[in-house]
Amino acid sequence: MYLGIDIGGTKTLVAALDDKGEILLSRRFPTDHDYDNFLRDLGTNLKELPLEGDFKACAGVAGLLDRRAGTVHSLGNLPWRDKPIRTDISNLIDDRWVMLENDSRLAGLSEARLLKDEYDGYVLFATVSTGIGGALVHDGRLVTALKDMEMGKMPLLHEGKLAYWEDFAGGRGVVERLKKRASDITDPEEWRIVGEQVAYGLAAVCSVLQPEAIILGGSVGAHAEQYRDYILAYFREHLHPVVRQPQAILPARRPDEAVIYGCYDLLKQAEREAHHG
Repeated sequence: MYLGIDIGGTKTLVAALDDKGEILLSRRFPTDHDYDNFLRDLGTNLKELPLEGDFKACAGVAGLLDRRAGTVHSLGNLPWRDKPIRTDISNLIDDRWVMLENDSRLAGLSEARLLKDEYDGYVLFATVSTGIGGALVHDGRLVTALKDMEMGKMPLLHEGKLAYWEDFAGGRGVVERLKKRASDITDPEEWRIVGEQVAYGLAAVCSVLQPEAIILGGSVGAHAEQYRDYILAYFREHLHPVVRQPQAILPARRPDEAVIYGCYDLLKQAEREAHHG
């Protein structure tokens, strides 16, 4: 049995999964920005899951992690600083070991593995939500060298001045520019604006990473089918001939539970490595 924990800026999702990766039961609750209150709510919800036997646990959080120490230095969407989150979660589940990983990387792992039989090259996952995060996956495994990449924090020239990509292309930027959330957009011209803002940063990332396919998740990424043609058109016009044109731009298949499934996938990979190592 496996436990997945997805800690987001507005909500937290916890789920118990069986050995085949099927979710047995899940619970969702608002993420309290007070860390102690959050731990209290987390403990309450974990008690409702059917966790039995020697289960394995993994937690995904957004931000800069010290995986060895099990601490989170800072998060873009929560005010927590240098919290011993691994130990604190472990204390809630009878001191079991907890694997800690960035949430975008976990989501990227689970989504890319769904495409493993279709694309055998590099798959880029970009979560375009309030901010922008991402992960690079090759042959169903996270690329370790990019474990701390923060592509949403790329400084790019925007309207005559430097700005972080996520500040104008992420969810906050969409609301600031269009005065509405992505879920409320119906005008094709507004989707063109969204697509080109996303494409601007993706083109820079593609020039470095050369992905075969791109998966878009998050609140803005969930609507990728509405604006991916604008991204592809931007790529055709602006990517250098020596830069691979991605074969596909796809929306995430399991956007709401991607981090949870990523927890399962990462734990299973760790088990296989321990067995063979």
